[in-house]
Amino acid sequence: MNKRAVFLTFHSVYVSIQGKSKFVCGQPNCNKEWPYVEVRKMALLTPEEREYFESTMALNTAREYFNSKTCPGCSFSVTRKDDSNLSVRCQICTVRKGRAYEFCWQCLKEWKGPQPRTDRCDNDGCFNEALKTLRNCPEILFESVKNVRGCPSIRACPTCGSLLEHTSKKCKNLLCPRCRVEFCFVCLKATFKCLKTSTHFEPCSDGVAPRQTSIPVWHQ
Repeated sequence: MNKRAVFLTFHSVYVSIQGKSKFVCGQPNCNKEWPYVEVRKMALLTPEEREYFESTMALNTAREYFNSKTCPGCSFSVTRKDDSNLSVRCQICTVRKGRAYEFCWQCLKEWKGPQPRTDRCDNDGCFNEALKTLRNCPEILFESVKNVRGCPSIRACPTCGSLLEHTSKKCKNLLCPRCRVEFCFVCLKATFKCLKTSTHFEPCSDGVAPRQTSIPVWHQ
């Protein structure tokens, strides 16, 4: 097996509960974890591949651990309480200004536009990097699941929202290492639901789920 093939047997960049980024071996019955530095050496990653994996790990880390940000109005730390709304109210600025002051959790500018929203505010330049990845990632061609066309190669876990990439090998199902929920990469249903009308290596009865336009929020 050459170095590129070794690399392709690894899947799912993710962040564990200890905050360590991990690669998990994709070989059958093997859950060996490899440090990203070693995978990068073995796989001879191109600059584009390195950028993708490192940005994905950063996105997942930010989603998991960065629950507080600095308010652009007063520079005090503000905690986001509602993960389904990018608009966050700063109580200090609200008192100082004598009106409700809200800012965008994403672009860190005073909120502009209707709310609640999970994608962006109406400020110029505000965009969601994870949604951009989901929108622009290439399609996947499964090696062992025939007659599946138009499936994105990257999905947000339907339960917790972590970005996961399928290697195109083995079956169409993935176990999310963050929330530990197994789902079908094609139809985005939980595996046990998908398998009621299909198998691990057959097209889904409901076809390919469209590209995701929002990131699921994990209600733990």
